[in-house]
Amino acid sequence: FVDNLSSSSPAPGGGSVSALSGTLAASLTAMVANLTFGKKKWLTLFDQMSQISQKSQQLKDELIQLIDADTDAFKLVMEAYNMPKKTENQIIDRTIAIDYAMKEATNIPFKTLKCCREIMDLALEAAQYGNPNSISDAGVSGEMANAGAHGAALNVFINLMEIDDVKFCTEMNKKTHLILDETNTLLIEIRKVVAKVINNG
Repeated sequence: FVDNLSSSSPAPGGGSVSALSGTLAASLTAMVANLTFGKKKWLTLFDQMSQISQKSQQLKDELIQLIDADTDAFKLVMEAYNMPKKTENQIIDRTIAIDYAMKEATNIPFKTLKCCREIMDLALEAAQYGNPNSISDAGVSGEMANAGAHGAALNVFINLMEIDDVKFCTEMNKKTHLILDETNTLLIEIRKVVAKVINNG
């Protein structure tokens, strides 16, 4: 993946990297939860940690699919732009194809954004209740999920510039900003919890 990423090929690109960042974040929250299992003093947390682990694994699997989906969406956009435009009908078909492809290329990173937002909740919970020996891992999970969220949002915003559908763009822009505000707030909370545990340790 990183070899392809570092090549001159435009895909995979930032959208896939954002999904990968979320995948790593989800994996870390699952790890923290799994490292809290099997200890008598945390026996009461078994159900809670099981849910964190399970949800994290589900998000990890979804984000793995989004890594490739982002690349596929970009290819679809390129195919649409490469359609013939010599006749009026061809121009109409090409315009419709580009509109569809650009919206799909916007929906993919938006899904990544939502997944990363969900991971932030799990990272905070893992930091608050998980094995304190893994507090730094919960913190890294929050940082990676936040990076994935902001990276995905950048891909949403740049794609919206190429879409003429005002209603679609307005709604997507509003929803994206709302989720980013939530991730920013969660990151502050995660950092506070992590700092408190580390400083008191």
